[in-house]
Amino acid sequence: MKLIISVAAASVLLTGCLKTRNDVRDNQQRQVMQQQVVTLQKTNADAAGRVSDIEEQMRELNGRVDIVENKLGQSHSGVESALKASQQQNVDLNTKVTIMQEALATMEKQIYALNTEVNALRAERIASAQAAEKAAKQAKRDPYAAAQDNFNKKDWKQSILNFQKYRDENPKGPKFADATYKIGVSFQELGMKDEAKTFYDEVVSKFPKSEEARRAKIRLKGLKK
Repeated sequence: MKLIISVAAASVLLTGCLKTRNDVRDNQQRQVMQQQVVTLQKTNADAAGRVSDIEEQMRELNGRVDIVENKLGQSHSGVESALKASQQQNVDLNTKVTIMQEALATMEKQIYALNTEVNALRAERIASAQAAEKAAKQAKRDPYAAAQDNFNKKDWKQSILNFQKYRDENPKGPKFADATYKIGVSFQELGMKDEAKTFYDEVVSKFPKSEEARRAKIRLKGLKK
């Protein structure tokens, strides 16, 4: 009986000891778990802070990216504007060049026309100078020679003038009769018969025995027909 009571008492004591140990173990585990929870909470808090920092950095980066994109957009717009302005300037320059080329072509035509006119005037001046020089030479030489030259070329009017000049300058010249006769021929060739007859009659009356008088008589007979 005592043994049973002793065993029972020992069991009670043992059970109490066991409960106490279990409680201690549970408390220790609880503390460890609480410590782990605190550590986890702290870790989570640190992680959340880091995430927040990262998010803030991301926001800053996004802001910077937006600024850069905006600047790039403005820069691109500026480049397009500059390109359009440059293209317009090229168009304007091409237009101006075309206008200048047309103006130059017109000026070249005008210059060519002026050069042609100047050359024509120069040629006319040279021809006039040559004619004047020729006339001067003719004036300087014997008027009979000049008149004879005109007569041979059938320049009847000039022939009359030069033969008459010879007659005026040489009223007793050796070729006076010939000059008078040829003035009559020149008038006849011009169809002025009355004037021609006057000079033929003069030759016949002043130089009746000359060869010119003989020919003048023949001419006079021809005028009567």
